[in-house]
Amino acid sequence: MATGNDGIETSVSFGNRMTEIVSNGFAAVGIAVGSATGLFNTMAKFEDPKTSQEIADAARLKERYVREWLGGMVAARIVDIQSDIDAERYILPKHRHKHVCTKDGGGTMAVSLEGVPMICEAYKDVLECFKKDGPKGVPFTKYTLHPPWSDFLATRRLQEKPPNFMTDKEEIRKLLETSSAVCDLGCGSGAALCYLARDFPKSQFYGIDINEKTIMAAKSRAESMQLTNVTFHLGDATNSTQNWTHKFDIVYVMDVIHDVGRPDLLLREIRGLLKDDGIFIMEDVSGHTKHAANRDSPLAGFNYTVSLFRCMPTSLYTEGGFGLGAMWGQERALELLKENRFECVDSEGSGIFNAAFYCKKSTDLD
Repeated sequence: MATGNDGIETSVSFGNRMTEIVSNGFAAVGIAVGSATGLFNTMAKFEDPKTSQEIADAARLKERYVREWLGGMVAARIVDIQSDIDAERYILPKHRHKHVCTKDGGGTMAVSLEGVPMICEAYKDVLECFKKDGPKGVPFTKYTLHPPWSDFLATRRLQEKPPNFMTDKEEIRKLLETSSAVCDLGCGSGAALCYLARDFPKSQFYGIDINEKTIMAAKSRAESMQLTNVTFHLGDATNSTQNWTHKFDIVYVMDVIHDVGRPDLLLREIRGLLKDDGIFIMEDVSGHTKHAANRDSPLAGFNYTVSLFRCMPTSLYTEGGFGLGAMWGQERALELLKENRFECVDSEGSGIFNAAFYCKKSTDLD
């Protein structure tokens, strides 16, 4: 928080902070452009500073647009500039590559900023939802940019490895190393499930997602990896038409529970899918239910805003939708699990990213 010399915030110091927020906000869009166009990747190939024309030629883009973008990146201190009499030349310092370039599993934060234009697809729709007589939510079909962005971000985070919450636990690893049945509800394009199927060939893996395009992408991924122990199915995870009652040793969800309109129905479905001694793993955004407890979290502002424009309105669009939001918090998560007869036996990952809850079916009667 910006303050005066005595440590107390003044109108001037707050105004300066607002100016910084505005500048950084627009710079964020420029960083998203650099990620989406591949300009950061192009610049990372250069050992020496290059002119805007040389960068544009290498990226196969228009010089005038590249030059304007470079100006914004110089002002944001993302790109360095060398100004000579004959020309201005630009370079992306090597220590910044892993943060903005998508090669070698990096650039996750830059890819995250591509979410800014993604959420703006529904900007006017969300404003209407604020009104007392406005719509209750926004349909998922409004978000044409979200599925590829979300999936690419998840893929970057995994970096071609199975999710840690599945492989770091000895009990989970032992199940995966035997002939277990594993289900990923809301699997997206299947990156996590395919990496598990690759590394644990004795087990069988099943993915379900409601988005036809992502299921097609998942099937293509599995085929390209020559996997025979994974299958993908199009369907609503809250009401599966598959005859899978008590089939699975492990069911897991990644960033799904807070998104669905009726998480209670999904948890009820999961109880039916699990064997009596099966394990349910819920991975979700790390945070707390109370706003004050999230104030100092470096990603809270990001998570709340994405939730406001995407997670919450799509959930509320569903009849009877809970509208949990991405920052529903571990306290509410534990309550919801208990309400739906799951006992959380362990949890981990209370940092700035995601937390995992390991659950068993509760033996308590309704």
